[in-house]
Amino acid sequence: MKIMAKPVDAVAVFKGTGRPLPYKFRFREEDGSEREVQVERILLVEERRIAGIRTLLYDCQSAVGGVQRRYQLKYLIQDCRWELYKI
Repeated sequence: MKIMAKPVDAVAVFKGTGRPLPYKFRFREEDGSEREVQVERILLVEERRIAGIRTLLYDCQSAVGGVQRRYQLKYLIQDCRWELYKI
């Protein structure tokens, strides 16, 4: 997986656990087109400190462009912001 760290627009679900679960997200490709991806599976959720910033890392799997791909979404807790971290 390649580190991207691109900001994304995300829709998340909050259940009884109190932590957000990504439902779908939209990001801009390098050619300028927008792509929307629905999160099909969340394989692992891990809380980490990256450079002193509390984050939640989600290992996910979805069909991106018709191909099943694994990727990581990062939620920055302090900023309430989502990033496509690795793909």
